[in-house]
Amino acid sequence: MDRREDHHRANQHHGYNGHWCTDDTRPVFKRHRNFWLLVLHQIVFRVGWTFKTESVVLPAFLDHLAGPGAGVFRGFLPVLNRLGQGILPLAASQAIEASRHKRLLLAITTCLLAIPLSVFALIAVVDDELGHGWEAVSFLLVYFAFSAVYGIYQVVFNTVQGKLIEPEKRGRLMSYSTFWGTFPAILAALCALRPWLRDGGARYDLVFLSAATLFAISGILCLFLREAKKTVDEETSTQSNPVKKMVTSLRCHPNLRGLWFVTTVFSISLTLTPHYQAFARDHLHIGSGQLFLWVIAQSASVGLFSVLIGGLADRYGNRLTLAVLIFGSTLAPGWSLALFHMPQFAETSVWLTFMALAFSTLVPRVAANYALELVPEEDHPVATALLQFGMTVPLFASPLFGQFGEWWGFEPLLYGAIAVNVTATVATFVLPEPRRRIPPGKVITPEE
Repeated sequence: MDRREDHHRANQHHGYNGHWCTDDTRPVFKRHRNFWLLVLHQIVFRVGWTFKTESVVLPAFLDHLAGPGAGVFRGFLPVLNRLGQGILPLAASQAIEASRHKRLLLAITTCLLAIPLSVFALIAVVDDELGHGWEAVSFLLVYFAFSAVYGIYQVVFNTVQGKLIEPEKRGRLMSYSTFWGTFPAILAALCALRPWLRDGGARYDLVFLSAATLFAISGILCLFLREAKKTVDEETSTQSNPVKKMVTSLRCHPNLRGLWFVTTVFSISLTLTPHYQAFARDHLHIGSGQLFLWVIAQSASVGLFSVLIGGLADRYGNRLTLAVLIFGSTLAPGWSLALFHMPQFAETSVWLTFMALAFSTLVPRVAANYALELVPEEDHPVATALLQFGMTVPLFASPLFGQFGEWWGFEPLLYGAIAVNVTATVATFVLPEPRRRIPPGKVITPEE
């Protein structure tokens, strides 16, 4: 067996088939072109995401639209988010798998995200003309459309990543793009979000238009990716029914079932994500003038943690990394619970809650990277769509939790979130580590 054949067989055990391998005769810049383009794409995308932070900006805008009793409306945010990201991407996974031009799909889905955000800006412009109830309902409907497109984007991005980037560099891709995206994101929050989100004169129209513009730019960058043509075997789809494909994947890949269970349990704690900012404002009596600080705290911590998490994933694998992130996610409800009993420290330290939310933000990305190693390349789209679907089901309880928060306070929900995350952390260690299949000391590189 020659060296290249040995490398190919090791790669097959490793969960990928070498399709990202590049021609060694090309210049180094061209060999790493896809990696750096995806880094740049994610950096621009991340700055755009700062203008619509799910845990701060969007729920604050909805509270502004809905007025008193916004807790029930706010509770629909995680439901619509996961419903959009779970069902439609699963239905589209078969078409994504069969597509010959996945980079084009990535560019299109990224640019499409600009449309709902432009509608958010329009809703902000016509504020008070339709009535608070109609505006809140319109916002939620458009938010569902945004979540559906974003869910498809995630499946496409993970499929492109699985095809073009080897596993040992996927953590690096996440850490580079997230870390270097932190600096422009913080700068955007300081220079734009701070004046635009001030008390009594918030300019949500400018916030959402900025996000739309950056998403469009991020999508255009994807057109410059280099994608190898698919072979005849790759173009042949074994099943045309996405539901049947989903069932087959779960049946044939028991480790994927285990990961699906872990992410589903973990997602129960995500029902509280949009409620933290309301808890800070309503229960801790902190004004909206701190919204931009919470965005900065979360953005900075995501950038910092991504460097550590990316290195941990590349060196020790995604299973341990996933366990660390899920357990770290207990810090957000834990610190909120501490402030509930020590409100005198809330004004100066509530930002730590949003800093801790960075752990939850990184969980889906690491879980998707883990899934890419558990299944062969042809199952990458349906595997990542399955994870998103699994994280959808528990979030239907979010409106109910929002109402519970209005009736009984936030404290019981915080205890529940901590218990759920600890349970999911323990369950993670039942899963395997795919990289242990590679012989010790064997270094797999695409240039080998």
